[in-house]
Amino acid sequence: MQYGKKEFIAGLLFAAITTSALTDLTSLQASAKSNIASETRFAQQIGLYDSTQINRKLLESDISEESFQRGLNGVLLETGLFGTLSLQEMAAAGIIDAGVSAPAISRKAAAETFLRTIIYSWNRELLPKPEFEGRYTAFKDWRVEQKYHESLAFAVNSGLFQGASNGLFKPERNLKVQEALLLLQRFFDLATRNSLPIKIAIFKDVAQDHYMTAPLLNLRRAGAFDLTTLGQHLNGTKAISVKDLSLVIQGILGRLDKPAYISQIRQLERSFKQKHSATRKILACMGAVLANAVPHSESNQHILYSDVKTGTSLEKSLEVLSRAGIRMGYNNNRFAGAEKVTRYEALGLINLIISELAVESAAEPTKINTEKVATKSDFESLKQLMITRQARIRRILNRNTADEE
Repeated sequence: MQYGKKEFIAGLLFAAITTSALTDLTSLQASAKSNIASETRFAQQIGLYDSTQINRKLLESDISEESFQRGLNGVLLETGLFGTLSLQEMAAAGIIDAGVSAPAISRKAAAETFLRTIIYSWNRELLPKPEFEGRYTAFKDWRVEQKYHESLAFAVNSGLFQGASNGLFKPERNLKVQEALLLLQRFFDLATRNSLPIKIAIFKDVAQDHYMTAPLLNLRRAGAFDLTTLGQHLNGTKAISVKDLSLVIQGILGRLDKPAYISQIRQLERSFKQKHSATRKILACMGAVLANAVPHSESNQHILYSDVKTGTSLEKSLEVLSRAGIRMGYNNNRFAGAEKVTRYEALGLINLIISELAVESAAEPTKINTEKVATKSDFESLKQLMITRQARIRRILNRNTADEE
């Protein structure tokens, strides 16, 4: 029984390493919906809005203080500055004030929030602090407090803040949604451009070298955690609930704008309402809906499960998954549909189903950087890296096999 599960995990290992080495996973959503604006993609990435919410009217409206803070919190999580998606953590860090949020936030209040974020980053050596000479007052209509002089100089010189051509900042005007997204995008680019050490900020118990790290990042970018965070700790060996499994898949389908398939998932959730923990049967049924919703290459393999009755809805779901090249159960063709599935197994299967979305995005025309074109030695280095990583996988698998014997 254990060998079947390890076989499944081994596939995850190889897929995670090769995908992270050869594919830009951040373009996952672009492949599924290439016509959405950059604001929409970034807003989804940081968990602020989804594609069904964003339109021109929203972009031109005032952003609430809470929405701005949640957007900044998402950026801090993405860059690794923070470990959890929590406004309480921002308040504890002194970046925002705890309490009731206003229906709108001024440009001045938003800018000062960024300045406090910069200072917080300097104090923890998460952003490089340049040398300053004297003080810098950037705008005619906005004089900041003494404590913000250096951080404002940094913000202006780095391109985070830009005022009008007449030197005005217009600090009392309300910040618009589109302006907020632009500022958040600039800060994100600033943090990552300065070689900020990226941490795996999804779950506290998932280390950067964990075999599930790349799949989890892929899932987050696909929207799997838009509707459920699963908590601060993944607890991967814990059984996943039917509700959480449903919300994970609905989050992905929401990003892909697939309302009909979302309805199917909700119907399945209702049909299994007597179950708290998801079983392998429930995972197969919901996974088949997701597989039908996303593009994938067809596989010729047909898997006969010894304990699955022919003509049942479960058999049809397993056929859908087999056409996507996915096998469930154990190496003796036993499906064991009544067994509870762990979070590792559920998320691993879902990642395999959506993995070809990333492959599809990689098929888009590549933009060539004229400043540096890849040389033969670059390709040789990449080839050697892949050989080394594959050898490492084989050593791990051989060690696991030896342990079982």
